[in-house]
Amino acid sequence: MSRPLNLLVYGPCPELDGQRLSVELMRADHADTRSSLELNLKQQRVALVDGSLPDALDHIKLLRTLAPGCTTVLLANAGAHHLVLEALQLGLSDYLVRSGNAETDRVLLEHLLKRTFNTCHIRRRLHDGERRFWTLFDSAPIGMQILGLQGQCEHANTALQELLGYSLDELRRMPLAELMTDDEADLWGALLEELRQSPRDLYTIELRLKHRDDEPRYTRFTLALMREESGEPAHILAMIADLTDKKRIQQNLQHADKMQAMGRLAGGVAHDFNNLLTIIGSHCYIMRDALSDTARVESSIEAILSASERGGALTRQLLTFGRRHVRESSVLDLNELLDEMRMVLESLFGSSIRLTQELSTDLHDIVADRSQIEQVIMNLAINARDAMPRGGRFSMRTANLEISKDGRDSSIPRELRPGHYATITIRDSGQGMPPEIKHQIFEPFFTTKALGQGTGLGLSTVYGVITQDGGHISVESAPDQGTTFTLYLPAARQESTTPARLRRARRATPIPGDETILLVEDDDALRQPIRMLLERKGYHVLEAANAEEALELSRTYDGPVDLLLSDVIMPGLDGLALSKRITSTRPETAVLLMSGYTADALLAAETGELPRLLQKPFGMDTLTHAIRALLNAP
Repeated sequence: MSRPLNLLVYGPCPELDGQRLSVELMRADHADTRSSLELNLKQQRVALVDGSLPDALDHIKLLRTLAPGCTTVLLANAGAHHLVLEALQLGLSDYLVRSGNAETDRVLLEHLLKRTFNTCHIRRRLHDGERRFWTLFDSAPIGMQILGLQGQCEHANTALQELLGYSLDELRRMPLAELMTDDEADLWGALLEELRQSPRDLYTIELRLKHRDDEPRYTRFTLALMREESGEPAHILAMIADLTDKKRIQQNLQHADKMQAMGRLAGGVAHDFNNLLTIIGSHCYIMRDALSDTARVESSIEAILSASERGGALTRQLLTFGRRHVRESSVLDLNELLDEMRMVLESLFGSSIRLTQELSTDLHDIVADRSQIEQVIMNLAINARDAMPRGGRFSMRTANLEISKDGRDSSIPRELRPGHYATITIRDSGQGMPPEIKHQIFEPFFTTKALGQGTGLGLSTVYGVITQDGGHISVESAPDQGTTFTLYLPAARQESTTPARLRRARRATPIPGDETILLVEDDDALRQPIRMLLERKGYHVLEAANAEEALELSRTYDGPVDLLLSDVIMPGLDGLALSKRITSTRPETAVLLMSGYTADALLAAETGELPRLLQKPFGMDTLTHAIRALLNAP
């Protein structure tokens, strides 16, 4: 129920008819002036002052002082223009000069007061709306911020202050870009510029912000442009949802999905490793019994090397796939990656599924995170295996694709921009899927598997990895007709005309050198062959079995130590701490660390604390290329 209109009256005002106006009149006298004003403030009254009062200006001055929100109207006598001017200077809201005709003055005053009450009503509604807005703003459960057009903070609610750990005053002094990485700060600047120039008034973007304690906060920004009546941009309303917990849950579920895949691989991997160990052991017996038969010895050596390389490749695949990984893009040869994954996939499939590869000889390189691409292939392979419980065929084919600006084939997804792409077509002969299932497979948590047999994140992860850098994935499937996935990956810029096959051959050739290397490895059986191989390539090797011996050699050796080659985990001082001790006294010494997979070492490598980490097992070519890359670095 709305409150009745109230009018505070000073003086006689004979033209006033409260009944016709439907208002409650309150006559003010000198004794009740202050109390009536306080009541007026509470009830939001309008005041009418009769100009015939000798102290009319004092009443107006008092009203403007004690009740600045009160609308004050002056009813002045004819000819009292000086009174009107002085009252206006005091802040008078409106006035009426008597004409001398009582009926005319009554009608005019009635009209003026109705208009005044209407204006007050509108002002009150605007005030109430603004008050409700700020109440909602400050109590909203998500972060909210009023920004200037340059991105400066004008106001921020409590939720945002708690999200970032900064007070309102600190946020007002701090550009939001300071809480972002350089890349995201550039993106933020470009977005603000587009918001100022574009006719669009609403944008959504995900950004990482740093909390006061430097912990990252994953957020989704919804930006709404607030315009003046003229249509010109005025402010930006930012609504900031905290996605940190959601992101962590998704990452944990994705990791659980990978661990489930690891469990499925375990049986096949154990079988393959036992075969490899049998191969190595058998050929060692052959070599021992046929030392005089050079041909048989050389053949056994080649078989042992091949088996060790297969075992090393298998181990790298498992460790890379199973670890928690920070995204790190590099130039990748897809053919090489698929070829290295072949053994793991064969272990996954067993003997009931036939694996074939058709790899293009001139395939474009791509820029991507190796671990993520391996996860994509593995997830698709696991789904294919589950779709072929009685066996079948699984094929992978690579090819180049060029999309021109002038036109494109209708089979090429319209989401792809013109340019060069490397494609992987993955096909299985499994059960296939109906259209209603095919259209949902990339949705997070959607799965057709029984409870406990999958998280439903495998294909959504595949979709996210492929599309994050401008790629695309398409699927063709029908019941009992198998399934075909086609991955479109943007090609890397070709900085060399050397064929990919020749580039791979060059990378496989060990590189000699003549520098001094301090080799630190606590496993004698591993340290000795590394020393022998490095010495055969021309390097001068200082050998230490632990960090203490290495520090003593560094202290007593008079010549330069060009490179420290050390294991990460050793008794006593570890490799990371040793490298810091060595480089503190020999800052010119490069550092290359070796690891047989330790969580601490991998974590340090991901956070950039290690100069360079070489994963065991590694081939001699990999070691010498890594050494030369460090020694040749400017």
